[in-house]
Order: sequence, then structure tokens, then C-alpha cells
Amino acid sequence: MPAIAGAALIALGAAIAGAGCGAQDGAEAVSPALGGSPEAQAELRRILSRFASGARAERIALEPELLAFRGRHAGDGLARVATAHLAWIALERGDLRRAEALAAEVEAEGPGATEDLARVLRGAALRRDGKPKPAFGVLRPLVSKVIDAYVRSLLNEEVTTAAMEAGAWTQAIELMGVWLREADDDDRAAIRAQIGALLRKVPLAHLVAAMRAGEAAGEVVDPQVDLRSLVAERLAIVARERRDVALAKELLDRAGALLGNQGDAISELAAGAGTARVEPPTVGLLLSTRTSESRRRGVEMAAGVAHGLGLLRPGSDARLVSRDDGGQGSVDEALSSLTAEGAAVLIAGSDREQATAVAKFARANAIPVLLVHPPEPAALDGAFVFVVGEEPARGIEVLAAALAERGARPVALVGGAAGAPAPALAERGVALALPCDAAFDPRALRPPAVRGIILAGDAPCAEQAIRAAPRAVTLALGFETAVPPPPGSLVATAGLFPLVAAPAGAQRPPGAGDASAPAGAPGASAALAVWLATHPSPPSFWAALGRDAGVLDWAGVQRLPKTGTEDPAEVKARRLAAASALSSATVELWTTSATGFGGKRVLPRVVGYREIEKAR
Repeated sequence: MPAIAGAALIALGAAIAGAGCGAQDGAEAVSPALGGSPEAQAELRRILSRFASGARAERIALEPELLAFRGRHAGDGLARVATAHLAWIALERGDLRRAEALAAEVEAEGPGATEDLARVLRGAALRRDGKPKPAFGVLRPLVSKVIDAYVRSLLNEEVTTAAMEAGAWTQAIELMGVWLREADDDDRAAIRAQIGALLRKVPLAHLVAAMRAGEAAGEVVDPQVDLRSLVAERLAIVARERRDVALAKELLDRAGALLGNQGDAISELAAGAGTARVEPPTVGLLLSTRTSESRRRGVEMAAGVAHGLGLLRPGSDARLVSRDDGGQGSVDEALSSLTAEGAAVLIAGSDREQATAVAKFARANAIPVLLVHPPEPAALDGAFVFVVGEEPARGIEVLAAALAERGARPVALVGGAAGAPAPALAERGVALALPCDAAFDPRALRPPAVRGIILAGDAPCAEQAIRAAPRAVTLALGFETAVPPPPGSLVATAGLFPLVAAPAGAQRPPGAGDASAPAGAPGASAALAVWLATHPSPPSFWAALGRDAGVLDWAGVQRLPKTGTEDPAEVKARRLAAASALSSATVELWTTSATGFGGKRVLPRVVGYREIEKAR
């Protein structure tokens, strides 16, 4: 602010001196709006000159003179100018309430250049007081409507910063463009640098959206006054840092002319989409944004993978790179970007469709992948496809059988696919399947006289079904249901999952054998304590699967050479070594009592259930 302050005060002093006509000695007289004598004008101009050229401490030291001047000229417009600068001093001091109050006092006296400055100062005080949204509301209506250049410059900086702090990313980018276009030629280079620093804080998705919107805005006449060049430069840096091939390709297609000296590097990155590369010790994670369910699973998986790789512990050697499928199923492009960034092993598959596509990519590119959801059976072929996950339907089948054993039938499936239940579930007494895409209506349970409810949806779905369920109904919670189980309910189990500190005894389905460890066995309490040290609640099933994938992946990459390589033969050898290590790894897992793949490609798992003790 100091440089802007100086410019503002010089301009304001000139405005005072130049208002009106009919002056002595060639000087212009004070306008009726300002009032005051030529002597008063000269006195204030001297104060403002020192204010403009002084450092922060020197400006603050002028407060007694401005106060005295305002007291002597309380009846004319010059006192209003002095009050505005007292507000500025209060802002410099950090006395934000006083700055806001003085600015509001100036605003109340009516329109004019001084009022515009006061409003900007009040908005700045609000922003610095940690109130970016109210500040934005004060400042935004003035954008491109303020005539005075010095006020406009301060306004554009303050309103853009307020938008950034409020997280209004789209509006912040728009305001950066206004700020750059309206800047004086002498100030533009410094403002470009300020905007460049702000763009580093804008989320990638909003930068990409700005690039796409900018493409439709027409040809760039002068990159120095066009924000699109700065957005393209920032995206180019991100693409190179992440070795994001997909982003590099889009940059070339949409903003190639704006890349400047980064054009060659982005072209090389885009051309290297199929380049084999391994960096130590790097794991690639592919998420899905196609549906709300896949997005939820992806967030939970990512938390588990980070935990399994030890990324939240100081000194972790693991490196995790991630991409999403863009919501359009562009799986190959995202996976190519992960391999170009050096991932030696991949984790993916939040649903069957993505898992199947990823398995195909893994076979074609000879890179090991751990799938958190099983793919189509035909996609399991090959030495590079490993399945960590489980069909959520298996837990539902086990719970349906357990309810049937207790005579709790017919059964309603809540949160599963709407319509008629699958034949296998119908045989076990599941009479209807109810969606959970709206408020749960308990009347839907009455016609078949439902006695058991299997909760197969997410936490919000389960919570409303639990609230609405009749007391006489037995509840059973599937793997997707991340809520505390009510007393007397049944809970699907797999290995240590669900992780609880002091469980009731576990019950296994017929034929489960000894391979199914009780949920909440001694190891579960210790594992839960470690998890809760960095997370607010116990892990969901998808987080637990992500954790298991993370620890297995770490076993696959931790012994690889500590230097990166792009040599095709060496990349092939390292990927084979990682696949071999995954196949034979022995680690403690959360979602199965098995300790690894045992030389196979599908993680063995016994799905059971346990009954939550009723309160006594």
C-alpha cells in the first residue's frame, strides 16, 4: 500500500488545488464544494505532500497536524479531506475500527472523490479485520465506476484481495483482469507481479476454467494488459511441476500463443504422454469425479492411501501423485499423466467401470495397479492387475442371511439400487430396495411388514433411515455406512474393519472358518488410535481399503532404486520388480485377516458380521 498511498495523496492534493476557478497569481481558486481559504488549501497541501513522501512512521506522525487542521476548518470541505487521511493513518496503525468509523463519517457527508476514497478505506479496514465478504460487498459495486485513477488503483487491489480471501475464485480472477486493464502503464509491471503471486493461491480447477472461458473471448491484442497470459503462465508452471500431460495438451490447444518462453517445455511435456518414467518412490492415485458416490469414495480412499504411505508422519520417503478422470471418463489420459510423473505403481478403481478401464491400461502399459473395487471378471487377466477391494454387495448378502437366521424378514434394502432386489437377495428375504436420493419415507416400509433393514447407502442416508425405522425392526449396516451402529444392530465386517476400540464379540456367517478376525480385535484398537491421531473419526470402509492399498504399494516401491529413470528397459524392469514385490508382500492389513496376496492377484477376504450389544 505505501506506493499507492503516495500516488493517491499527491493526486488528492492536486484535486484540492485545481478545484474551481478565479485564483490569484494564476492559481485556481477553491471550489464552493470544498470551501476554505487559499491559506487553508496551502496548509493542507503541505501536510499531504509530507504524507505522500513519508514512510509509514512519518505518515502516522502527521496525525496531530491533521487533527488540528480538521478542528480549525470544521465547517468546510477541507476538513472532510483531512478526515479521510486520518482514516488512512488509522488503517496504517492497524486501528481498524477507527479507520472504518472515520471513513463512514466521510461517506455520510455526500458523494465525491473523497467519498470514493473513504469507501475504499472502509472496505480495506473490513478486509484487514478478517471480514472479506462484507469488504467485498462494500467494494465490488465501485469496480470500473470510479473516475479518479488513484482511488481506482487502490480499489482494484483491495477488492481483488477481498475476493481471494473470501474464496470467490471466479470473481477474483475476473477482478484481476479489471485491475490489469485499468492499471497505469508505469505500474503495470508491478501489478502483473502482484497478480502472478495471487494466482498461485487459486485452485487449479478455477484456473483451468478461466483458461477455457478465455479461449472464447477472442484474440489477445497485448499480453501485457490481458490476464489470460498470466493464467496460462501459471498453468504451465503447474503442468511442469506435476508433469501433467493432460494439462499440457490442453494448454497447447487453448492457449499455446500465450505460453511465452514456457512453450517449448509444455510442448515437450505434451509430446511425452507415452514416455516411460519411474521416479523413486512414487505412487499414483486416480480418483473419479463422475458421480457423487465416486467422489465421496475418492475422498475417503485418498485419506486412507495417505495414511498407508505414512505421508502424515514426519520423514516419510513416499511420494504420492494424483489425478482425477475429469468427470468424463478420460481414464487413459489421467493415467498417462501419472506415469509421466514417475508413478511406479497405481491405485485406482472407485467403481467397477473405472476399475475395468484401469485394468486394461495396466495390462497395455505393463504397470502394476491396485484396484480398490473389483473390475469385470474378464479384466483380471495379467501379471500387473491386483485387486485389493471388495464388492459392497458381499456385505449385503451376508447381512441378509444373518437377518434371515434371526427371523427378521421380509427385509428392506435402503440405499441400494431402486426397484426389484437381485435374485440372490430376494432368496434371502429382501423384499424391496429403496433409494436414498430424497428424504426417507418410513411409510415405504409398511406394505410388506418389514422386520429387517439393511443400510447400504452413505452416512446421511443411513442416519435418516435409522431415525425413521420402527423400533421393532432389526437394522444391519453395510460397508458403505459410516455411522455409529445402534445397539442391537448387525454390522458387516472384514478383517479388523470396522475399527472400534471396545467391540462386542464377533459373529461369523456359516462356513467363515477361522480366517475372519473379529472386528475390534486387539490390533484394531491400536490401529484406530494411530488413525485418530490425525483424523476426527474412525476410517470408513473405503478409507480402510485405501490404507491397505497404500501399505501394499509402499512394499512395492520402497526397495526400488533411489534415482529416477526414463530408460525403457530400466522402467520395464522396475515395474516388474514392483509387481513382484506386491505379489509377495507381507503386511498387517485392516480389511482382511490375510497379510498379502500370497502370490495371487486378488486379496483373500472373509466377509462376516457382528452384533452390537444392546444397552443393559
